[in-house]
This record gives sequence, C-alpha cells and structure tokens, in this order.
Amino acid sequence: MKKSNKFSSLILSLIFALSISSGAVLAGCANKQLPSAEVPPVTENTPKEETPPALLPEEEVKYIKIGISGKTEVFSGGKLKLGAVVTGAEDASVTWAISEGGEFAEIDQNGLLTAKEVSSDKIIKVSATSNEDKTVKAEKTIIITSKRVLTQDMLDVLSAKSEIAFEGYIDIDLYTIGMYERFYETHNMSVKTAMDGTNWYAEYDNTATGMTMALYFSNHNDIACQVSVSLRNSEEYTPMLDENDEEVSWVDSGLYNNFTGLKVSDFEFNNETWRYEYKGADEGLLARMTASANPYDFVPTNLSLIIEDGEIIGFRSVSEPDMTIAQGYKAIQTLTVAVNYGETVEVPTISKFGHDEAHDKLTEAIANMQALESYSLDMNQTVYSVLNSGYTYEGFEETVTDGLCYFEPYTFYVDGSDNVHKRPTGDVYGYKKIEENLYNTFSLNENKDGFVANRAYAADFGNAKPSFGFAAEIFTAYYEDPDDGTTTYFVDETMCPVASTFYNGVGNDIAMYGIFATMYKSTDLSFTPYVVVKDGHIIQAAFYFYLGYLYGIVEINYDNFNTAELPAANVEFDVRQLPVSWSELTIQVSDFNAGGTSGDVETNALDYLKTFFGDEEIEGKMPFFGNALGDSYGFGLTTVHYNGENQAKPSIMFYYDVPLDTNYSIDSSMKKVSEYLLSLGFTKNKHGEYSKDGIVVTAVDNDLDLMIYVWKA
Repeated sequence: MKKSNKFSSLILSLIFALSISSGAVLAGCANKQLPSAEVPPVTENTPKEETPPALLPEEEVKYIKIGISGKTEVFSGGKLKLGAVVTGAEDASVTWAISEGGEFAEIDQNGLLTAKEVSSDKIIKVSATSNEDKTVKAEKTIIITSKRVLTQDMLDVLSAKSEIAFEGYIDIDLYTIGMYERFYETHNMSVKTAMDGTNWYAEYDNTATGMTMALYFSNHNDIACQVSVSLRNSEEYTPMLDENDEEVSWVDSGLYNNFTGLKVSDFEFNNETWRYEYKGADEGLLARMTASANPYDFVPTNLSLIIEDGEIIGFRSVSEPDMTIAQGYKAIQTLTVAVNYGETVEVPTISKFGHDEAHDKLTEAIANMQALESYSLDMNQTVYSVLNSGYTYEGFEETVTDGLCYFEPYTFYVDGSDNVHKRPTGDVYGYKKIEENLYNTFSLNENKDGFVANRAYAADFGNAKPSFGFAAEIFTAYYEDPDDGTTTYFVDETMCPVASTFYNGVGNDIAMYGIFATMYKSTDLSFTPYVVVKDGHIIQAAFYFYLGYLYGIVEINYDNFNTAELPAANVEFDVRQLPVSWSELTIQVSDFNAGGTSGDVETNALDYLKTFFGDEEIEGKMPFFGNALGDSYGFGLTTVHYNGENQAKPSIMFYYDVPLDTNYSIDSSMKKVSEYLLSLGFTKNKHGEYSKDGIVVTAVDNDLDLMIYVWKA
C-alpha cells in the first residue's frame, strides 16, 4: 500500500536530516580539505563512480530481462539474423536499433541486420528494447569484418610501446543445461585496462552491485601482486594465484604489452571469419593477451585481430564454455576490445594517504573508542527494497561491555501529530563471551522466557564489537562546528567500506550495509560516510549504502562511555561449542519423485553420507568444512549438480552462512575451503573441483552465497 503524501514527506525530512545533522554534508559546504596522495588511493574492488537511482522511489520495480541471440560477426555487405529472448514481461516484443555505429549497418524490426560494404573492420552495437518497458534493453557487440592485409609494420607499431590500454566489452551468452540446450540471455559488461610494463590497472563492473570497480596490480619482486590500500592506511600486496593456488610470476601474468615480438607468420587468415587469427607456437599467448585486456576470469579459445585503415585497432576472443559464471547455466564469453598506445595512455597507481595535524583529534578518538570498557550505541536505518513496496524504518539499541553485546531491536511509528516514536520489538539477542577464545550468539527461546545459543565463534570476543579499525588519514575532509564543539570527518570516496567498522550485527544482512556503503550523489547533495568527534570520542556516524535491490541510510549514535549498564543482568544459556563432525549436523534428503518438498526428510548428515557414498568409513574421508569455516553451517540438501564437464551428478549441496569481505566478495571463505582441501591431500582440476578417495568437492560463489557440492567420482 502506498503511504500518504504527508507520511512520505515526513520520512524524506528524516532521511535528509541524517545527512545534514552535522551541518557539513551538503555539496559546497565549508569543508576544510586535508592533503591526500597525489593519486587517490583505493581499496581492492573499490567503486570508482556510481550513480544510484533516486534515493527513495515510490514505485515498485518490475524485473524484465532481455537476451540477444545470434553470431557476433557479419561480413561486409552481409546479413545476420538476431533473436530476442524476453522474460518477466507480458509483451515479449522488442524494438531493434543500432545503438552505436548506425552508419555501418541497418536492422529491421524482425532482428535482421544488414551490414553495409566497408573497407575495414567496424565495431557496432545492437540494442533490443522492451516494448512493455522502454527503460529495459539489452545490447550486443557486432563486428562487421572486411578482408584486409596484415603487415609487420602494423604489429611493430604496437610491439614498440610499453604504455598500452584496452577498452571494450564482454558479451556473456547463457545457455540452459540439459538434453535440449537453448539460449537464455546475454549480459554485457564493459572492460577497461591500462599498463606500462610495471603497473596494470583495470575498471570493471561488479555484478553484485552494478557499480564500477577498480583493480591495481604491479610487479612486486617478480610476482604479479594486487595492490591495495587498507582501511588502516597501509599498502598491501596480494599475490595473484593460479588454478593450483601457486603464485604467478609477472611474466606469466600477462599484465603488460603482449604484442611485443609478434610476427605476421604467427597469424593465419580465416576464410570463414575474414579475420587474422593467432596460430603461433606460444601456447600461453592467448591467455596472457586476454588477461592484459580483461579483469574477468576468461579461458580463451582463439584470438583474432581487428584491422582498420592500415592499423590494428583491437582484438576479439571467444572463451571456452564456463559452468561457474551463472549457476545452472553454460556461459560463453566474447571479448571485444580496442587498443590504444603511447603517451596518451594513463596508468593510475595508488599510494597511502598523507597525515595532517587535523587528523590528530580523530586518531585520539579512535583509540579511545577501542579502549572503552562499556558504551551504548543506537543504530537506526531507513531502507528501501525493490523486492517489497514501501520503506522500512527500524534499528536497535546495543549495550557493549567486556563480556556481552546486548541488542534491543525496535521499529518506528508516527502518532497523530506526526511525532516519531520507537516501538521495541521485544526480540532481544546478542553475543556473550564464554572463555578467552570462545563466544556465542544468543537469542530468546521459543517461549521467550530465557535464552538459547545459536552460533559458536572460536575467536577473541573483541570480534563481536564494532572495531573502529581504520586510520584517521582515510578521512580527507572535515568540518569544525564552534557552537557545539564537534568536528565532523568525511571519508575519502574510495574508502567508503570503512562504514563496516562503525558497528557490528548478528548475522550478515546488517553487516552488508556497511560493506556496500558508497557515495550518494545528486545535483545538490554529496553524501559520504562520516564520523562526528567530541570530547575525545566518536559520538555519531552515518552512511548511505547501495546494494542495487536494497539501499538506504544508516545513522549511529554512541553514548554512555564507560558508564553503560546492561538492561538484563542475567543472560544464561547452555553454551554452544563448535560442531566438529558431520554427526552433529543434518541434511534434507529429497524424494524427487514426490514433487515439491512433501517428500523431504531431515536426516543425520553422517548417516546419509554413509548411504550416499556407500562407505561405512566415510567419516574418516569426508572433509568436515566446519574446520575451515567455523560454526557457519546453514543447511544441506540433496540435488543434481552439473560438473565442469557438463555432466549431471547426484550430489549434496552444503550452504554456509559466511560473512562478506570488505571487497564485496566471499573470497576469504573460498580461500579457506581451498586451503583446507589441499591440506587434506585433495587435488584440484582445471574446473576448480577437488578430488580424493572417490569424493569430488567444488565450492561455488553463487551471488555471494557459499555453496559446497560433493558427489561420487
């Protein structure tokens, strides 16, 4: 139900009050600028520029998807039939258009593309727009090929340059898996890379957020290393790893100009595609060349040159089928990039933020917050989700002590005079320290007359509290208010995930808000995460977050420094220890003949593993993933999984509720699983599958959900 205009206006006022409560967030305010590095530092996978939708739209978004099927090349003067697959719309028709390069081709409303006669290769883009919703469209890159001559001079021009850059697109065609394979949809992503022989830079699309991200690599002691600046303002070098988790040398990484040394004899003219394709003796050239131009995982099958007006202007490559990009689908990628070289190429690099005297006050406040024995915080959030109509306004009050984090959630309501009030939900929960390296999460039991443990953590209790784990220097602007004695510090746009250190919540949902914090931009407003300092402590923090389908504003207030008292004096429950074997867990076993979930039976995990593998001794062979992932087991169920060879395998899927990393990934958890399996003697194949003793395991990052599949070899 749509809320009244009065109520909506009130909420808008509340939200924007959060952004201006410090008196210093509006664009153009009198912020003092702190010095920073000459080239702005960024963290791993940090958003470079992102324009979110209107902060609080009132219309529910309808999901419509369009895929464009058909070849990606057409001869000069030839014809190409394209098709559109539309899902989520009552009207499945589309309007075809040439969105880029209309002077080189025409397309009719049946998807028939007619290429004009061209004397050199031309790159165009075709679009299909939904007739039901004109804001939804898909695009596909097409090359019109002409028969050209490749000369050594063309290759030598590129070979002689250290500074080289690529910019273009990847089209990802998804196909259903099964007896009747069919095209499903196409995704289009932009790529942009630049390199100078020592440094490599890339911009890419983060499919989880829709934001543009940046990657930096450099030659560090002859190893290809990702370079980042941490929230604590330290430069970090993370080695690139191959499929066997071995460090990749700079030479093998390909993150430099791979045209060097190429000869005309390395290429053959393909009479079917009218392209010069690489056929040289260097078996690693295709992988290195595509790696230099493309930040995504890509296993090339070919590499062909794009030639125009007597020079090489780019190249194209098609990948091997990939079963890991979209779970349940086969993906084939096509990379098309243009090349630039010479003095016009800029290769961004990064370095630490500089220190200013104004940072001293914030440095002191951070140390004081981390040293507190007790305090209270009040976190309130205004969240809009495209999955539900309207907005939610809720929060929690938390009391933090040396041994307990006690959460009291609440919602808001508005009385007849438009006054806003808190309404406690009564569903208290929290963290409790059990011993030096063990703490539990707890919540009310079913009768709400006591508590029960939910998860166990083998770590220091300090991990349950807000960490304030950042350096003052990453805040590159500030505002002093002489009237109330506060100083408000604004984080550099590239370091927005610092918001994840301001608070801690039970579970992953609220934690994601801080990880996905970003700058909000409009015509008259600029909003980045900020903290307010007064009398040696941080008294307030706020940030805007954007997850694509979910976004909003969070405000946190801190109080009662070393004087906070627990609302409940006695929080007792049976201590939960970390599960150590499959016998302590369960699996949902499905009867696929029953249909739906009516035939599902919850079964002891160890008992079912014995049956599934036909091995009474399976407990000594089957990896227990809790050894790597802790007490994060969500559930297990029987299913069918398509392996790397596109074979359907009866399998068991284990879901683990692992936390998100601040680089918008679950990379650290995936790495833990890999290292654990390798330590047990499992061997890894080219599809990322591990095998030993007749057991095959693969860990899948399914839109930031960690799913582990096991099946019989």
